[in-house]
Amino acid sequence: MPGIVVTPAVRILAERHPELTVRLLRTSWHDQVEVLHDGRADLSIVRLPIDQRGLTVRPLTEEPGVVMVPVGHRLAGTESVPIAELAGEHLPQGPDAVPEWRDIALELRKPDRPGVPRIDSVEEKLELVAAGAGISVIPLSTATFYTRPDVVGVPVEDIGPNHVCLAWLASRRSPLIDAFADAAASLALQPPARPSGS
Repeated sequence: MPGIVVTPAVRILAERHPELTVRLLRTSWHDQVEVLHDGRADLSIVRLPIDQRGLTVRPLTEEPGVVMVPVGHRLAGTESVPIAELAGEHLPQGPDAVPEWRDIALELRKPDRPGVPRIDSVEEKLELVAAGAGISVIPLSTATFYTRPDVVGVPVEDIGPNHVCLAWLASRRSPLIDAFADAAASLALQPPARPSGS
């Protein structure tokens, strides 16, 4: 998933099981569970919410949300922002991605609100933000990973954390899955750093 670095856990697994060949696969919000069901991946690092039917899900860590705004935005440079300050902003994501915004958003009370097209990448979200087409709320590690000079991240004070978990098919039983889950859990204790420029 964007912003999540799994290499340290893969190294631990490779050191403990040198006979293994491990291949990493990048996923997105839209296919993070699909890769398990179609067999492309044995395990997936996922961001909740997901459809957990048929899966074993093990919590790894949680992280705060960050609102991404253009560098000239009225909130750029503030230390943090309450969600109420974002009520009048346009969020070019599905409203359910940020339920706290959805519940107060002024634009959702308008009968003529245009549909929001599906956005498949963080890069696309940040392009829209940089162009002044709205704001985006993303997990802190994602904001840290995708730094840009024309976009600034500001922590949002009163939204729920993003939960990062390890998931695999419940029907799969393997000591190697348990070994990777333990390695990933041992490395998930450090909170991500705050994005630069915020």
